[in-house]
Amino acid sequence: MLKERLTCAALLLLLGVPSFSGGFAPAGWQTSRDFPLMGSTEAVKGGTLHSYWSDFPATLRTQGPNSNQLATSQMQSLVYESLIGLHPETLQYIPYLADYWKVSPDKRTFYFHINPKARWADGTPVTPKDVVDTWKFLVRKDIKDPYSRMIWYDNYEQPEAQGDGVVSVRAKHLDWRLFYYFGTMLIYPAKEMDKLTGDGYLKDYNWKMQMGSGPYELRPDGIRNQQSITLTRRKNYWGRDERFNIGLNNFDRINWTVIRDDTLAFEKFKKGELDYFVVNKAQRWAQECDFDKVRMGWVQKRKIYNDYPQGISGFAFNMRKPPFNDRNVRKAFALLFNRAKLIDKLFFNQYSYLDSYFPGSVWANPDNPKVRYNPRMAKRLLARAGWKTRNKDGWLTKDGRIFEVTLEYGDQGSDRIFKVVQEYLARAGIKLDLKLIDYDTLMKKVDERDFTLVYQAWGGLLFPNPESSWDSKLADQNSNNNINGFKNAEVDKLSREYNSTFDRAAQEKLIHRIDGLIFRDYPYALGWGANFFRLLYYDKFGHPKTYFTRTGDDSSIYSTWWLDPGKEKALEAAEKNDTSLPVGATDVRPWAGKGGH
Repeated sequence: MLKERLTCAALLLLLGVPSFSGGFAPAGWQTSRDFPLMGSTEAVKGGTLHSYWSDFPATLRTQGPNSNQLATSQMQSLVYESLIGLHPETLQYIPYLADYWKVSPDKRTFYFHINPKARWADGTPVTPKDVVDTWKFLVRKDIKDPYSRMIWYDNYEQPEAQGDGVVSVRAKHLDWRLFYYFGTMLIYPAKEMDKLTGDGYLKDYNWKMQMGSGPYELRPDGIRNQQSITLTRRKNYWGRDERFNIGLNNFDRINWTVIRDDTLAFEKFKKGELDYFVVNKAQRWAQECDFDKVRMGWVQKRKIYNDYPQGISGFAFNMRKPPFNDRNVRKAFALLFNRAKLIDKLFFNQYSYLDSYFPGSVWANPDNPKVRYNPRMAKRLLARAGWKTRNKDGWLTKDGRIFEVTLEYGDQGSDRIFKVVQEYLARAGIKLDLKLIDYDTLMKKVDERDFTLVYQAWGGLLFPNPESSWDSKLADQNSNNNINGFKNAEVDKLSREYNSTFDRAAQEKLIHRIDGLIFRDYPYALGWGANFFRLLYYDKFGHPKTYFTRTGDDSSIYSTWWLDPGKEKALEAAEKNDTSLPVGATDVRPWAGKGGH
């Protein structure tokens, strides 16, 4: 019998494990190779998706002032990649730039092996140095992003490139989310970051993006200032055949046109200038979404329920200055916010009250008080704060001044809502002045804490991070999520305890306590929320049976939908011959019975 000595590489191949050059051996490391596909195997590539934004981004930078915007974050997720990702259905880790990962026994050192296939847009390899230099970039003071520095500098030692394609990082303290945060940090090219000064970055990258490794890129001709932005799918994308990309990133181009008026955008959609339209107004959904194209099936109408993490919205008080530095005033304002009237008369009872800062999930404290319209209680609280008497015009006065507050806002469509609020506040003696201003100007003022009252909305997180919005260290700094100036030592303490707690049930209890403390201090007069998305779209698209991912929002369309040639032809024929197409069910609950909505 001929005996052969198997090399390590050959043994790994016999076991079905890929071999690696340079000495890396994956034994003892974790990966994922059989996770459920996130896209459809029926998807085809090609075409342009036409969408819109209500404003042109204040900047295209990933960091620094005015960079924390939903629009730009959606673009960044298509241009840049992280080491690993979180599967939107299973919530298990899956590979991206890193094909393997592991955690030290003390849960504080994290290791990632860079996939040897990973490439930047110019074809050069993604390396551990890119990861190290991304961290160095994120913690720089001269990029003027204190929250970025707090997250990356306060939580991690400087990462190390260890050779054989491995990068490691040591957490400064125990925190169950730190592996997740570092693993999902977007990675930027060292060759660009290494030569940047802070002022140069803030200026030079205001209207361009760093080179990425992801499936799309922003080309110079993709920007029409104040008009539109177009991303182009990269034909040389390194991950095009990887499992995490099967059926995904199908459009050749994704175009966002700036249409500042929501009504105008709706009309352009009906004319076919936009491919889909997310209906954010309940009144429009109830009264304006059964037009001819919908009845004939050319436009499909869907109300899609899923487990996307709900965010919060409401009137944010600047607690640093009068009158909202007084809790009695903040609570009174919340009691005068007649949400019942709005939900019934303007929103057609499609929304529910927000009674938590972590709504629609297991993280919400069920014992939070239910704040509802109560002018009698509000009157007592205002009197306690010194606002006891009214002048001849009916306005509350204190120290010779009337209770007058200016609400600046950037969306003209909010007029109808704010005028109702204005009316009910006036009944209580509070004069609310409404001032429509440019959205970018408003965001700058909020960033610089130059406001008294603003209506603010925030996206939700799968895993709460109370520090990012409520930590006392952020209260007196600009350009972060703690716009209210909220400070509470007990919340700070509980947040630290939550960070180092690995048991899920214990985590939920801690967030409930944090939620209760925040809620009872009234940094916001909370608004309303929903666990669904209302969508209109031309019936020319293919999409997964679930429409969106389980925990995704309408931005799932960018990555999971595609132009279906057969449906395109059928739609063109129906429009030409004035014939109907099949009309699908409006309400869809793809995750019902699977632990979802």
